[in-house]
Amino acid sequence: MSFDTGNSDDANGIGDDTSEVGGGSRTGDDANEIDSEAESDEESGTGTGPASERRATPFSGTVAVLVAALAGLALGAAGGQLWHVTATTAGGVVAALGARAIQSKTNARRAVGSVAVVAGVSVFAVVASLGGGAVPLLVGAGVGAAAANAVVSFDEEVERPTVKAVWRSATVLSVGAVLAVCLHADVFGKTFGAVGGMVVGVAASSALSLLVVVQLELLAISELIHWAVPVLDDWLPEDRDLRAAVLDRFDLRLWEVPRAYWGVLGLQVLLALSTWGPAWFRGFLDALSVLGDGLELLLVSGVVHFPLTALLGGLVAILLARGLQFLFVGWAGSDPPRSIAHAAGGFVALALASLLALAPASALAEVAGVDWGDTVASVGPTAALAGGVAATLFAVAFAQRVLAVAVGPWVQTDSASGFAVAGGSLLVSSLVVASGGGSALAAFVGVAAALAVHDVGSNAVELGAQIGRDAETRAGEAAHAVGGLLVAAGGVAVATLTAFVMGSLSFSPPAWRARLAVALLLVAVLCFAVLFERG
Repeated sequence: MSFDTGNSDDANGIGDDTSEVGGGSRTGDDANEIDSEAESDEESGTGTGPASERRATPFSGTVAVLVAALAGLALGAAGGQLWHVTATTAGGVVAALGARAIQSKTNARRAVGSVAVVAGVSVFAVVASLGGGAVPLLVGAGVGAAAANAVVSFDEEVERPTVKAVWRSATVLSVGAVLAVCLHADVFGKTFGAVGGMVVGVAASSALSLLVVVQLELLAISELIHWAVPVLDDWLPEDRDLRAAVLDRFDLRLWEVPRAYWGVLGLQVLLALSTWGPAWFRGFLDALSVLGDGLELLLVSGVVHFPLTALLGGLVAILLARGLQFLFVGWAGSDPPRSIAHAAGGFVALALASLLALAPASALAEVAGVDWGDTVASVGPTAALAGGVAATLFAVAFAQRVLAVAVGPWVQTDSASGFAVAGGSLLVSSLVVASGGGSALAAFVGVAAALAVHDVGSNAVELGAQIGRDAETRAGEAAHAVGGLLVAAGGVAVATLTAFVMGSLSFSPPAWRARLAVALLLVAVLCFAVLFERG
């Protein structure tokens, strides 16, 4: 299971290529416009490319997934977590089907696949937040890995779209969670309210302050026009030459303002901030009689300030929109529709999380429970859910890299690593159930199922690579699967009989020694099975 995140800029939420905003020109290799030719081959679930030949055969792959799911449910029932295991198992299967849909070359199916992946991962986040324990997470991850190995080829070119969907959705949810926290704490309102109130208070303190504000607004507008007009010129149709029509009339830049004026403006600012300056300016206006009264009325009424403030705000909004455009292009890369389709799961999850803000606070606190009630109250339900799902997606991406290295020595080919992960998850789950006082029979079944899943799944991948998925191999696959399951059932029967006989003896070693002995025995059996298969 070797998802490639090191060779793609998209793996960390950054686009594949660089686009020139507004101009329409792009740079980048045209070969990267489509993830790989295997994506189109996988649209209908079958293909003739190399990726399709490395997929598991349908029959054995389905058997391996069913064995993993049934064994996982048995472990869940033995550990008293049947419903949690059922939920994570369903989530793992949904995520695997989503990974299959993402391989399509149509953005509609990519979007559906992204939503399915995020929905499946969200189940893990909810179960983990509700204290489901290790067994449901391990079983669900194992079944999901086996299901993914059964429906898609574990090939670098085929799996890159799934990694992109995970990273892009996680990025969308992370940004949404941060914005939700800011809105819940009213950060924007308090910040703008405090800054705006201070500015308005200082500006409206005297007529001299209002005169200084008018000059500062005019200087700011004269400079921002040279920044905002070229942006509008790029956004408008080509036959509109806005730049020439506007900038020819506003050709003054800040560095072209005479130094003498800067000195006079600085003196006005010092007078406006002093205690006697506003009174002196008031006396100056009184000395002008009617003209002074008219000038003061013009400054105080806002007839001059409101249009200038609106124009200044519009120019700033244009520049902010330009910055957001740059961020979006950098995130979306050279194919924005495909990038949005990959991030569809994050957008849908964020929209659903936003609806939680409309729910009653008492109902949310009751659902969240004691452990998460304070968190939901402090950051808000939207941020709590979006942040939890985003953290789970990042954890899945990180765990994939770790598992890709961990299972490498245990598989003959990386194309069967999903079944190896499923076997390892069932093995660890069996140890956890046995350590928690669960049924010994369930633990034996879990260990036997781990070996069976690894064996049947590896055989499915080998047949798919050597003969092809469409070859008529069901009879041989059935014989191999039945033989493996019979051996596993015999092992369970022998282990159960041995436990029953040994249970009547009075020999009772310390608990930690017994658990260590069982763990070493299981590892030895697994190593023997792997070496025997390779031999």
